[in-house]
Amino acid sequence: MPYDPADFPPATSRAAIANAMTGPACFTAALNLQEWIRDLLQAGFTPGERLVHAPAHDQRAFEVIDLAGLLTVRAEYGSHWPTRTMLSPTRDESWWASCPGLIPTGAILAAAGRLEPTGPDAGALLEAAGWTATTNIAGEITAWSGPDASRAAARVSEGPDHGWLIYRNDLPRAPVLSAALTTPPGVIAALALAR
Repeated sequence: MPYDPADFPPATSRAAIANAMTGPACFTAALNLQEWIRDLLQAGFTPGERLVHAPAHDQRAFEVIDLAGLLTVRAEYGSHWPTRTMLSPTRDESWWASCPGLIPTGAILAAAGRLEPTGPDAGALLEAAGWTATTNIAGEITAWSGPDASRAAARVSEGPDHGWLIYRNDLPRAPVLSAALTTPPGVIAALALAR
């Protein structure tokens, strides 16, 4: 689908969003999605040429790729569930981060610059930013809390729900971002610090 840089979001996206998200409860969500798409395109992300995974029935998807071509950002929207967003590497699927809502564009931009799988672990990066860590007795869950306790991240290393959870303590209705344990440490830290 062609995109005119002067048209944010593209008219074709506005039409697709409007057709899939109808009703008074969806108006704000559709507007937020349009602004989210506009912000990513203005930040230099480009629309993906093809969707790697087709969206679920009655859902639509919009994908963009960062300037370096390394990070894919996807939003799924429609009638079945609220908008959800996902981050993953463009060239393989070794990790992912997902949120039942829109991952803030500032967090996506921060994560895009931190895709290296090596370096300090996410916990060390959070602690360097002033976050404090606590570990449960069994050692399977480690949680970090921001200096003002408004944000938190937890690493669950065992069990069926293993992975990362990043959430806001000050906004109880804010969606929780989840990520694979294989997600690069810099991405986890960027998402936690910028969320």
